[in-house]
Amino acid sequence: MKARPVHFEPSSKIDEVNPFLFAPFSVTLEETDLAMFDQLETHIRKEIPLSPELWKRLQMCGKEVTVAKNQYLLKQGEVCHYGYFLNKGSLIQLFQHENGKEIVLGFYIDHVYSFISSPRSYFSETGSTFEIKALEDCSLIAFSKHDLESMAQEFHEFSIFYHKITANALHNMYLFSAMRLSLSAEDFFIYLMDNHSAFLQRIPDKYIARFIGVSDEWLCKVKKRILKNFA
Repeated sequence: MKARPVHFEPSSKIDEVNPFLFAPFSVTLEETDLAMFDQLETHIRKEIPLSPELWKRLQMCGKEVTVAKNQYLLKQGEVCHYGYFLNKGSLIQLFQHENGKEIVLGFYIDHVYSFISSPRSYFSETGSTFEIKALEDCSLIAFSKHDLESMAQEFHEFSIFYHKITANALHNMYLFSAMRLSLSAEDFFIYLMDNHSAFLQRIPDKYIARFIGVSDEWLCKVKKRILKNFA
């Protein structure tokens, strides 16, 4: 399959100052194989009726994107012009403070947390406060904002689906923040184990530790003890 690189240039309208992350980057946009839509179709049909007309439009508008492990889907300061469906792989959402500290905000995993964007950047067309990095080789389907909003206007059922995805993403972001603030580190780890086990199965421990806000050593000790008690 022949691929052509597409370069996303950083936005000139940046409202967050982070001068060391403004270099251009590239991901690979490929001629889309229709088989790539199988998982997306299954997911959509669980939520809404999928007419032949809407399904045809989705296939026409979606483009396959591949991001290699440790490369960026979106860098801090760049405008997010796309919504993505993750077919394969895992990614991490990060915040890079200007003092050099890296904060882990969340994760995306195929089959579990598959819809990806940077909501504020996407809707306001300003530079993203956050960045999204691949933890594994990733295959995604990219839909431009223009195409998604056009389909939402034309197909009522897709409008419901589109806004539900957005609402769920914001809800999950606020819920994780609230749980981290209200629980001890150990209880938050247990919460993840009970409610988001895919994180612990697919995400490296060092990122789980940063997400919880503890050291790698602390997580290793507590993880062994908790798993032993649950065995």
